[in-house]
Amino acid sequence: MPHLIREQRIRQRLNWFQKARELGSVTDACCFFGISRKTYYKWQHRYAASQGDRLSLADRSRRPHAHPRQVGIRMARRLRRWRRRTGYGPRRLRWHLQRTGLRGVPSVYGIHRVLQRAGLLTRHRTRPKHRQRYVMPQPGDCVQVDIKYVPYCVEGRQVYQYTALDDCTRLRVVRIFPELTNRAGLTFLTMLRSAFPFRVRQVQTDNDATFTNWYTGAPKTAPERAVRLHPFTLACAAAGIRHRTIRPRSPHLNGKVERSHRIDGEEFYRVWRCRTFADLQKRHRRFNQFYNTARPHGGHGGRTPLERLRQFAPFRGLRRLYL
Repeated sequence: MPHLIREQRIRQRLNWFQKARELGSVTDACCFFGISRKTYYKWQHRYAASQGDRLSLADRSRRPHAHPRQVGIRMARRLRRWRRRTGYGPRRLRWHLQRTGLRGVPSVYGIHRVLQRAGLLTRHRTRPKHRQRYVMPQPGDCVQVDIKYVPYCVEGRQVYQYTALDDCTRLRVVRIFPELTNRAGLTFLTMLRSAFPFRVRQVQTDNDATFTNWYTGAPKTAPERAVRLHPFTLACAAAGIRHRTIRPRSPHLNGKVERSHRIDGEEFYRVWRCRTFADLQKRHRRFNQFYNTARPHGGHGGRTPLERLRQFAPFRGLRRLYL
């Protein structure tokens, strides 16, 4: 089909020349075919320069011979390698390469084109969400706490990742426990209080039985009796921390810690498969350190959680952070 279209256009332009010879006027021939004199002479000069070669009347590619902003072969190879290694999208990949000190990093659109040609991008169908976003003004105003089931068994058993994420700075404290019990929740509460460099004023959780008795602690025979307080709530009150629970079936209210769990699945558990519990703790502790101090975050405009924390006066001189 493309060859047929090319032949048709060659014949059409030859008819222009023949009609001009029959009428003895280029202007009348142009009026007959509805073209401009500039177009007629363009093709006539090209036909004459080729000494009557009819293939010279075919359309040529309009692609430029050189592009000053085209991504080079070495840079494209590096982009593909980092995409496979990290799974980052074009914007986060650009932030990451800029933070490493690499010069000549392409734009987000240029990186997108390179990854698209390599077949390394996948389109996700998402429904439009109209939700109001919020950010707490100070570190420690709200710490979101949630539990993630490790997606594979370690030493033949299920283990659990306890995560606490500060709403303001996105700093995380992560510990992995071999059990899902109230004792593990209380131990994690003590750990997050000592790990964060600021005072925690509020802890926000879902309605899991590890954190609250609202849906599991009410007596069935005496519904008018008050629900007994959970040990996690009592421990928060003893430490001067407010314990807040989100609405049932509303995980988006804990969206920041839920999003961090997705990052764990894509960038850690999909890459590393640990056989022992000690190895899993060691590798994830290292990954969480990278998350807090080196990984660029879209919510902070490409800054890390540690850089966000340094924007507050009490923490401007903070150099290292181990959570």
